[in-house]
Amino acid sequence: MRNIIFLITILIFSCNSKTEKKAENVEKQNNESVIKGPKITGGKYFEYDEIEYYQSEIEEDQIGELYDNQEKSKKDSLKMGIILGEIPKSINDTKFIDNLKSFGYTKSKIEENKFNKIDEVFTEKKHSEAYQTGCIYIYRDILIFKKKSKIIGIAKICFGCDASVIVGTKSNTEEFGMSGDYEKLREILRGK
Repeated sequence: MRNIIFLITILIFSCNSKTEKKAENVEKQNNESVIKGPKITGGKYFEYDEIEYYQSEIEEDQIGELYDNQEKSKKDSLKMGIILGEIPKSINDTKFIDNLKSFGYTKSKIEENKFNKIDEVFTEKKHSEAYQTGCIYIYRDILIFKKKSKIIGIAKICFGCDASVIVGTKSNTEEFGMSGDYEKLREILRGK
């Protein structure tokens, strides 16, 4: 019971109090503000021809239940690892995908006409400023990148905290999503 109260308190004060204002890269030059964009330092994360998109509408008030049930069964532990944790740990860890629908995720395919915009987000970049957030990551959005029907990359996204788990790429993903890329990706996927 203490764990549930603790988790609810953290959720209320961390994610809900987060301001919508994103960090901007601004540099002063001749007394004028100049927005400085990210520098592309590498290539695209993935060479793919198909993207499966899984989305969950899990609410923050259901998170305590995930913690409470994680030791009841392997399936409950897997559910928590997918939604809140680091599953998958590698590109070879794909068995979890078969359980996504039973965990409340809905599946759709990303249209090819969105691939160029997705590539703009999933490209290795260096940003003049990077930030990290301090809240409980809830991975409601999962992208499965495929090439000739073979899984080559997986990206789990938490838009509430601007966080991600990305496997299957050799690119540096530490600064993924900075400079407004999380917002761009949210608009591509959800149209919001």
